[in-house]
Amino acid sequence: MSHRTVNGKNFMKGGIAVAVLAAMMGTAHAATAEQTEIQKLRQEVEALKALIQQQQVQQQQVQQQVQQQQVYLQQVPAQTAAAKPQSVLSELKSKAGASVKLYGSVRLDSEYQFKGGDGIYNRINTVDLNGVAQNGVLNPNKDRFYSNVGASRIGLDFVAPVNGADVGGKIELDFRGGSNGDTVRIRHAYLTYNNWLLGQTTSSFLSLDTQPEMLDFGSPLGAGVYRTPMVRYSQKLADKTQAFVGLEQGRSANRLPTATAKISHSFADDKALVTGRVLAQETRARLVDGAGREYNDQNKFSWGVGVGAKYKFNDQLTLTADYTHLTGDDKYLLYSDQAYDVDNNGRGISLIDQDAVSVGLGYKINEKWRTNIAYGALFYDGVEKSTANRAAHKNDQLQQGWINVFYNPVKPITLGAEYIYGERETIDDRIGRDSRIGVMAKYDF
Repeated sequence: MSHRTVNGKNFMKGGIAVAVLAAMMGTAHAATAEQTEIQKLRQEVEALKALIQQQQVQQQQVQQQVQQQQVYLQQVPAQTAAAKPQSVLSELKSKAGASVKLYGSVRLDSEYQFKGGDGIYNRINTVDLNGVAQNGVLNPNKDRFYSNVGASRIGLDFVAPVNGADVGGKIELDFRGGSNGDTVRIRHAYLTYNNWLLGQTTSSFLSLDTQPEMLDFGSPLGAGVYRTPMVRYSQKLADKTQAFVGLEQGRSANRLPTATAKISHSFADDKALVTGRVLAQETRARLVDGAGREYNDQNKFSWGVGVGAKYKFNDQLTLTADYTHLTGDDKYLLYSDQAYDVDNNGRGISLIDQDAVSVGLGYKINEKWRTNIAYGALFYDGVEKSTANRAAHKNDQLQQGWINVFYNPVKPITLGAEYIYGERETIDDRIGRDSRIGVMAKYDF
């Protein structure tokens, strides 16, 4: 074998080796590139998984927030409503820094009167007398219809803590003033300083809590609602016992103010309430002669006592009862019209006694319906059956009974209907009858 042949063989072997090595290197490079691509794909998949998980977490958080918001909205409305101001003035302050609260009612009354007095609302002491003509007409007030909005009212309450003292006040108006009952009238107007009250409000001699409920704005016979200027001091004697003493404006002819006192006590877990009241004053009469000239000034001590009770048998049934005796007064009891009688000789007076009683039974049918049945009476004693008094048909006794029903379709609205029957008897044995049906619609704000 020649040298050239050997070299040619070696060359071929070397070329084959290089080709194999190159192929192997190419294959390794391809494998490495494939691994790199696979790794990249794995990383992208992991990144995609992480993104999906993050989106799922975010969606869960959003759902939780929505659920929490829904729960919050279900729980909050009552609290929000309670915190919401009830009126525009509820957040206002007066010039002196007092908190101001506005309240009141819009009220419409309508009434059909079969027999009765001259005008809407209770007039039991002046109803038409059988057989007695007025301006030549018998029973002139028979079969009449009345309607009125004068019982609507508006009020402001003021509260101002000043240097540790409890300072407040009230102003309340309605539209039953004037001789025709159609002008603005002050019902309450007073200021309070700790236990003191100065101004006009309901007399301490009266007990509104022990009166039966009546729809008629004229208020029940056998009770009183007299509002008068006063100075009053109140004090808690015990946890359930309150006392009131004061000086009040009584009869305008009197020289001195009227002294009143009341004690109120609740017991039996506030189901029962009792009150006791006293009144003392000097009744003054300015007598005049036939020419209208004053010639005699009479002064006599007059007095009054009252007791009342209210008992709640259960959540539905409530009983009220009240009794009042007055000697020589014509202001504190409703429908009383004379404090004294002039003696026959015209030179002295005798005080007239009045005994008033009221009793009522209230029944709450449900949250929207309630009803009452009640009776009231006023008896006079001491009216002389003189010729003048007989001619004037002075009252001897008044009696009245009523039944009503109230309906609250929604909380601020009250609808009511009531039937009243009453009798007036005079010292000359005349009888007058009162028979009426009334309806009422009221919105409290």
